[in-house]
Amino acid sequence: MGRVARMYYEHGLTHQEIANLLGVSRVRVTRLLAEARESGMVEIIVHVAESLFADEEQALVERYGIKQAWVAPSVAEASKADRAFAVLGAESLSQIIEKGSVVALGLSTAVALVVSSFPMRPLEASFVPLAGSTGGLAKGANPHQLALELAARTQGSAFHLPAPLLAASTEAALSAYADPGVKEVLVMAEGADVLVAGLGGMEAGQGILLGNLTADQREDLLRRGAVGDMGGRFFDAAGNAVTGPLDDRVVGVTLEALKSIPNRLVVARGATKVTPLKAALAGGLVNMLVTDVDTARALLL
Repeated sequence: MGRVARMYYEHGLTHQEIANLLGVSRVRVTRLLAEARESGMVEIIVHVAESLFADEEQALVERYGIKQAWVAPSVAEASKADRAFAVLGAESLSQIIEKGSVVALGLSTAVALVVSSFPMRPLEASFVPLAGSTGGLAKGANPHQLALELAARTQGSAFHLPAPLLAASTEAALSAYADPGVKEVLVMAEGADVLVAGLGGMEAGQGILLGNLTADQREDLLRRGAVGDMGGRFFDAAGNAVTGPLDDRVVGVTLEALKSIPNRLVVARGATKVTPLKAALAGGLVNMLVTDVDTARALLL
């Protein structure tokens, strides 16, 4: 694979010339080149400043009054869609995370996807969770793992929030907030330079917290007007916090506190995220957006 890649990309040989030299078929050369790109052996960098969807990005900025938007292609094949979204998301992080920044991280599958594509870069940034972590069966990365991975990729530091996302009771949540280690990390998160988070919707399987709630709790949230959550904090169609017994048990930065973070990037896509995205954007919860073109166009309707 390496020999084929060097012959093609460094020496400019054609597929057929490589096949002749190595005694393999032209189809085999094509497959090896594709595998070299997929494995990361070959990285192609296109030095063009223009965005793929500049019109949609500008329209989102103007419609919602946000600082910046990044729009990835929408592709039917899931693996290609994930790759395109992850690459663009990593590009957005590279632009907004500066040397020495403090970055608050909210857990989502979209954020985890983007983190996996972030390049090695000596930024010496600090990464802190936005909220505690869920217990029970692990369903992918947790916020502490994301912080550790980004710290490793930037020669930075990762901080652990030693608390559950949802405490057993209001009293247990207050006890967690009283812990010096929890206090220290939450103060760092509230004073962060950058927020990177996903959004959860109100449909089954959406968000990091919704799947762990009882049917009665979900119904109560809907009655209170909840349309989505960020870091376990639910909000309504105007982007206002949905308070109540459940919110009192969440251990993490409040929606009001996170609004003071200068750069608030949300990473989300898909039809189920349109309603919570509209609310978060209109309510000023976030001021930067990474999404795909299908979601962007739905947001602009």
